[in-house]
Amino acid sequence: MFEKYSNSFLRDFKFDYILNKFEKKTFHNYSEGEFIYRKNEPIINVYFILSGEIKLIKTEEDNDFRFTLRSLTGGDIIGIDDALMGMQYTNSSYVSKNSNVLAVRREDFMRITNKNDEFNFWILKYLSSRDIDMMLE
Repeated sequence: MFEKYSNSFLRDFKFDYILNKFEKKTFHNYSEGEFIYRKNEPIINVYFILSGEIKLIKTEEDNDFRFTLRSLTGGDIIGIDDALMGMQYTNSSYVSKNSNVLAVRREDFMRITNKNDEFNFWILKYLSSRDIDMMLE
């Protein structure tokens, strides 16, 4: 599934194997200008971006001021930090280009993370590579 993401570590993982382990997953198409989730909403899903571009944004209380924290594309994951750390999304995700995503229910994601060492290692690898990329930007 992720073979085409040559710049992503996802190409190194047999995601189809894990995909079959997720019981609560759905594919979604989002149009430019939509929000996938907003700050302070309860965490429902973790999202694997298959194509398009999604910006993680910080918004002020009045939602008028937006600051882009990061632009993410195919091969990236959104909502993962929040799913691992809390009960609400800490930022908003804004679709800047039409996007296709795989949504996995948080409880299903956590179940697989807790029970599958290979997937757990893969998640740690993703988080480390992403954080290194952010430091280099």
